[in-house]
Amino acid sequence: MLEAVVLTGVLVPGAVAVLTAGILAQLGVADFSDLVWFVAVGTFVGSGISFYLGRLSQQGATGGLRFGGSRHAVAADRLLQRYGGFAVLLGRFFGPLSGFVPFSAAMGGMGLGKFIALNAASAAVYAVILLALGYVCGIALGTMAAAAPHLFVFALVVLVAFGVLLLIWYRVSMLAPTLFDIAKSVGKGFLQTPLVRRLADRHPRLVGFFAARFGTDQFLGLTATMLGALLVYVGVAYAESVYHFMGAQGNVASDTHLANLLFAMRDERLIAVLAWITDIGGRHGILPLLGGATVMLLILRRYDLLGGLWITAVGNQITVTLLKSFFSRPRSTLGYFVETSGSFPSGHAAASVAVWGMLFYLAWQLRVLRADIAAFAAVAVAFLIGFSRVYLVEHYLSDVLNGYLVGGIWLILGIALCEWRRAAPKRNTTPLRRGLAVACFSVGAFTSGYLASTTSNPLGETTARMTQITAEPLKVLDSAGLPEMTEVLSGAPRQRVNLILTAQDASALTDTVQKLGWQPAPNPTLGMLARAFFDDWTGRPLPQPLVIPTFWDSRLMTIGYAHAVDPAEDERLHLRIWDSLFRTRDGQTVFVGTMTEEDPLAWALDETEPVDMGPRTRAGLQELTDTLNNAGLPATRP
Repeated sequence: MLEAVVLTGVLVPGAVAVLTAGILAQLGVADFSDLVWFVAVGTFVGSGISFYLGRLSQQGATGGLRFGGSRHAVAADRLLQRYGGFAVLLGRFFGPLSGFVPFSAAMGGMGLGKFIALNAASAAVYAVILLALGYVCGIALGTMAAAAPHLFVFALVVLVAFGVLLLIWYRVSMLAPTLFDIAKSVGKGFLQTPLVRRLADRHPRLVGFFAARFGTDQFLGLTATMLGALLVYVGVAYAESVYHFMGAQGNVASDTHLANLLFAMRDERLIAVLAWITDIGGRHGILPLLGGATVMLLILRRYDLLGGLWITAVGNQITVTLLKSFFSRPRSTLGYFVETSGSFPSGHAAASVAVWGMLFYLAWQLRVLRADIAAFAAVAVAFLIGFSRVYLVEHYLSDVLNGYLVGGIWLILGIALCEWRRAAPKRNTTPLRRGLAVACFSVGAFTSGYLASTTSNPLGETTARMTQITAEPLKVLDSAGLPEMTEVLSGAPRQRVNLILTAQDASALTDTVQKLGWQPAPNPTLGMLARAFFDDWTGRPLPQPLVIPTFWDSRLMTIGYAHAVDPAEDERLHLRIWDSLFRTRDGQTVFVGTMTEEDPLAWALDETEPVDMGPRTRAGLQELTDTLNNAGLPATRP
């Protein structure tokens, strides 16, 4: 809906959101028909708002329409002139034009009845087409997610995230002046409506108070209103994140599963880059930058900005320290570095928003960077630092997201102080002072980069979980109180453990099961991924074997197998095995496992309920347990 509103479409890539909804429908998370209605109604309402704003702007525009020369406004006018009412549909597929077309239609005098009919028809067509495209993308992404190599996953995440950021940055940089003019004309038109005029006559003081909240001549006007609304929004989001952390065990499980998955996907080349990135968000990167920025502002005599910088930095650090002490969430044992402070929230993530965001705000205030470039750079740095913390398993995902919100609160407060003192008298600075200021900050930036590159916390030593001895290996689930269910990445239950066995090691197990036609599932490669994607897209049989890993006892499966079958079959038998971390008295390893009949890809996308054993799975399990017992590897079906 928001992309169809002319004033908000620049910030909301609505097409991306609708495509994502289509992917969720393919995953089975949402119903496709319900989404069609939801998207159609939202689009209809958003375009209706733009049409109404166009009517208001037509009433309030004076002295010529400066926004009429905007590239997007001109494109909307040309669409309307060339295609008439059909332009209402076409404009929906071109980003901000989805809001400009109804806005321009109203400015051009299109009748309300005609617009409502065109709006309703085009909203339905748009919803069906884009959701269907998202559904197809969901099938493709499912193939990629099946066994994507870590380099591919990392590249995909970074490209998508930066693609969205670049899109928003481009829109803001191109449309900000136009949207400002539109907002002014809409405001003037709104004040000229009969209802507002009657209210102004009856309650002049009340109307004057609200009008002052949107004034641009003082801090307590529009600036304070926007900052206050943003602060409330971030505060509510923070409270909600804490609520989910405290009360939702599923979030904790998904955090743990993601940490285990990223640990298994580590790549030394990525670590070399992300270790440096993570340090520029820590004390080695932050303190030199703060020192350089402080000296720079003192030389420039910008005490208004200096106060905001230090309130943001100090307030953020105190808040993070208190919250870490209060929640006392232990760090993951899989962390790449040794860090001893609490895990929730992430101090690096908070500093990446609060301190780095404030530094880019200063760069804008000092006219070093344009506002759009500074905003884009701030978001990019925060994203990279947060991603590095999750990839290195220094923090869980929920730690990073909560840290972003903490840093956001203090960034808003720091900017509010700077804007409040913006009108304070400022002394002129000489070229010498400006040169010294640049030199001081450059020294701080160089020191930050040097320390981040050469100094880091000690490397963590991943301690393997201790093994235990059991006298009843085939009853280990009951006697040791181990989980009976396996889980998917989100923490949702997948399947009940249906096999327990003992073997000297995984190699001995593999030698035995291969005699029954079970093939070990190799680590995925980019070539296998490309082939699986192409085969699934074209309807050809998928490569064999292809086993998507699941979790048991918060750990990835130790090894997976696929039964050699006709590749044309949709349903295949998969065997997933975990080391239970229990040993028999003679040193044999106790394994637990699941045998499942499933589509190699579709189960991860469509199934939301735990899977039950079918006749084929029962027969396969019986054959496997008989073979293992005959080979001297005791096995049972719990």
